[in-house]
Amino acid sequence: MKLVVVASGDFFSDYGGGQVYVRNIVDELSQLQEINTTVVSFNRSQRPSIRKYKDISVYQINDGTGLEDTLKELSPDVVHANGEKLLTSRVCKCLNIPCVVTAHHGGIVCPAGTLINTNDEICCIPADYTHCLKCYLRHTPTGLMWYPLLKRCSQENYLKFGRLLKRLPFMPFVSPIGETGLIVTQKINEWQELYGNVTLFISPSDAMADALRRNGCPSSKITVVPHGIPTIELGTQRIMSDKTPITKFYYIGRINYVKGIHVLLKAFESIDNTNIELHLIGGPGNKSELRYQNKLKRKYRHDKRIVWHGKVPFEQATEMIREYHCLIHPAIYLEVFGLNISEALAQHKYVIATRCGGAEMQIHDKSAGLLVPPNSPSEIANAIHTYISNTLEAHCRVKNIKEHVCELIKTYETVIKS
Repeated sequence: MKLVVVASGDFFSDYGGGQVYVRNIVDELSQLQEINTTVVSFNRSQRPSIRKYKDISVYQINDGTGLEDTLKELSPDVVHANGEKLLTSRVCKCLNIPCVVTAHHGGIVCPAGTLINTNDEICCIPADYTHCLKCYLRHTPTGLMWYPLLKRCSQENYLKFGRLLKRLPFMPFVSPIGETGLIVTQKINEWQELYGNVTLFISPSDAMADALRRNGCPSSKITVVPHGIPTIELGTQRIMSDKTPITKFYYIGRINYVKGIHVLLKAFESIDNTNIELHLIGGPGNKSELRYQNKLKRKYRHDKRIVWHGKVPFEQATEMIREYHCLIHPAIYLEVFGLNISEALAQHKYVIATRCGGAEMQIHDKSAGLLVPPNSPSEIANAIHTYISNTLEAHCRVKNIKEHVCELIKTYETVIKS
């Protein structure tokens, strides 16, 4: 089988769940002689080139022409897209190549990108112009101030105004707000084109599969395949003594509003216990996230129990986690899977997680962790108290990457035969 894997962003970057996931499956695929794997990686800041990774060729390209030329040269039996999904689906349709897409995040159907509404609730309605306009304006400076007026404007007139602004020089505030209707409509149309082009969507969770169906994708084009992770050596077990030990909770991931760090810190602050610590591993990925992180650091600067570690290389983070006791996953948006949950469970770390979609796929009972409602500092605080009182340790089986790749190969074979 000739397989092309389209990476999520730069294949050689290990920042972000999508990048880590692709690297994991390629590591496993590289050991299978019956699968001829090639990776396509988009890096627009570099010239096109071909690099080697474990005897696998990595084509680094920066546009659609490069992708089309590469696929023509390789002539694969199937393409597995993890990034540049719409572009890849277009090229595959043009070249009549089966295209499988993994739905890594809610942005595949959500114009605002996160499947979270303006009430900070996981969105459970289909995307449309009326509902999505307010959510998108939320992320535009002064956008919500203009929403009461803009919602009274007909879609047709708003789109005409947006097209006019695109022909004019950029104007702060005016251009972003005026073009919002155009962007929302474009993103909804792109999603409809994507599910029309794609041969099959791989959803890591039932919640994401429901979101795809809710937004018009036929069930026949969706299969649920939860992620797997590489084997992790077991961490040190929690040892209790007569002296009360420091219980170390941790969060690992991007420092981002929808990850619910503000909810976690509010919960942690409310707990009057000097024998606990909270370790935050990860950093911001853009200026908005940096402002969010700095605001939280200022607000909780007097709480010495909170430790900010920043971005840490994957291998180092795995070593750090061995010294901690319990992962807290406070996401307030639809988390499609959550590889950090699997990585914690693989080391017998107990997990406190919100019911955010991906967590429910991995935590089935209290032997693995506790599930709490999103956006509830009090529920997270209660779960922390429960963990401290019961000295809990997770005991559940985690799917390994070998099993996951076997399921992917079966999916590729099905798509090729269809």
